[in-house]
Amino acid sequence: MSDEDVRARLAALRVQYAERLGNDLQTLIAQARELAARQRSVEPAALETLRQGLHRIAGSAGTFGYPALGQEAREMELWVQTVLETAVAPTAPMLSALGDRLCDSYRRLDTQAPTLAEPNAGYPPGGEERPIRVGVMGADACGALEQALSGFGYACRRLATPDEWREWQPDVAVIDTASLSAASWQACTAVVPGARRILLSADGSFDARLQAVRDGADGFFTHPVDVPALERRLRHLVSQPQQDPYRVLIVDDDTELAEHFRLTLKAAAGIESRVIEHPSDVLRGLREFVPDLVLIDINMPGCSGPELARLIRFDDDWLRIPLIYLSAESDAQRQAQALAQAGDDFLVKPISDVALTAAVTARAQRSRQLSQALARDGLTGLIKHPAIKELIEIEQSRTQRSGAEACVVMIDIDCFKSINDTYGHGTGDYVIRLLANLLRQRLRRVDHIGRYGGEEFVAVLPACSLDNAREAIERIRESFAQLECVAGEAVFHVTFSAGVASTLDWTDAGALLEAADRAMYEAKQGGRNQVRVARDATPQT
Repeated sequence: MSDEDVRARLAALRVQYAERLGNDLQTLIAQARELAARQRSVEPAALETLRQGLHRIAGSAGTFGYPALGQEAREMELWVQTVLETAVAPTAPMLSALGDRLCDSYRRLDTQAPTLAEPNAGYPPGGEERPIRVGVMGADACGALEQALSGFGYACRRLATPDEWREWQPDVAVIDTASLSAASWQACTAVVPGARRILLSADGSFDARLQAVRDGADGFFTHPVDVPALERRLRHLVSQPQQDPYRVLIVDDDTELAEHFRLTLKAAAGIESRVIEHPSDVLRGLREFVPDLVLIDINMPGCSGPELARLIRFDDDWLRIPLIYLSAESDAQRQAQALAQAGDDFLVKPISDVALTAAVTARAQRSRQLSQALARDGLTGLIKHPAIKELIEIEQSRTQRSGAEACVVMIDIDCFKSINDTYGHGTGDYVIRLLANLLRQRLRRVDHIGRYGGEEFVAVLPACSLDNAREAIERIRESFAQLECVAGEAVFHVTFSAGVASTLDWTDAGALLEAADRAMYEAKQGGRNQVRVARDATPQT
């Protein structure tokens, strides 16, 4: 890899981290607010979750150019850690103060990293990032498929010759094998060795699927194609790599061997590891390091591996973390007994570096995916309801402090119940994801998009005037109305109605959201498929 490539990748990582940092702060703000609002005692597990989030920022912010924020996160983490260790229940004012400090940290992101914000920037009609490229090849029916996938935000193109494949360099190839020989489509896709392959076939037999495996396919679908399922597979294949290195806690009294494992994982896969020699230090290591996975030796003085695994499982915070035994124990019965006591897998020493890296990476990836799934809406990947409401409060406070205008948009898919009734709930989910992807493509990186509930979405647009917000949502509305939605053999169109409100017109975050909601309902009452602006700050009766 050249120096230029390294610089480009580092720049991309900084951009990804900036986006993740904002999302992480939003989550922590929502957690602190929720804890402050509880009428009963705050559970230690909830505080530990908050501490882990602060620890994550404290350990990474400085590396990506946010040293002040990293120090602030470390100070807040230490405060939460002290509360946990002293077992003194924090009061609501204390937790509210913590939430306020987190809000202040979030507000300062645009001053600490000016490249994250885009004041007065317009909304490019095609979005900021290069969409995933999908090359479609095969029968005429692929034309409808091409159009349907384009609606999800993918860049689709019909490709027929190796030269076309070489010129466009698709990320994924969707190939209808009904009208193509294996030799013909393999000749085309061979010129783009990094492209994934999804095969479409009229034959759904076991033999056909087995042949697809032997042909190197990454997905297999039969006609008529289930487009939502195909889109889910595409998302899985083109998902971005993890932004942070995986983290592994190694518990082994053989310090030299453990250090070898640590260096091997670092060199082979960039995995960060910490070695724990004494089992009694494991709980502290879990709290401080927050690993994605734990490697545990079976035989250690004073505490066996299975005993340690059961001890770790006492704490609900660590239930999701895979515990992998790593031992020279080769007796199958004893391995089975160990796995029955809270373990998830068993690796036998000696183990090759390649086998160790592969096993650890696969388990850590699944652990990380599970954690991320819990933080975001499962269907769309957008911010969940509580966090988006907190963002509205933050932008309202920013306006009161600095006078900078921001806008809130409430969006609701028109006649959504009839879509479910006519085509089924699976198609309804497909339409929801369709709009979510389009919003992601067309809004700026600094904007925030949340699924408010059902078929409703909320967008928070910082540093954006009311007119610019209306124009941006109007362009998205027009594009969405033109998309062809596919349900089996049926093709239909869907629209949405939207309401836009400015932080300059409402001084209360709740009233601001209600204003956007009222404007959206005015759009529906006015005939649907339109955008209305809430301009009157006087509450309506």
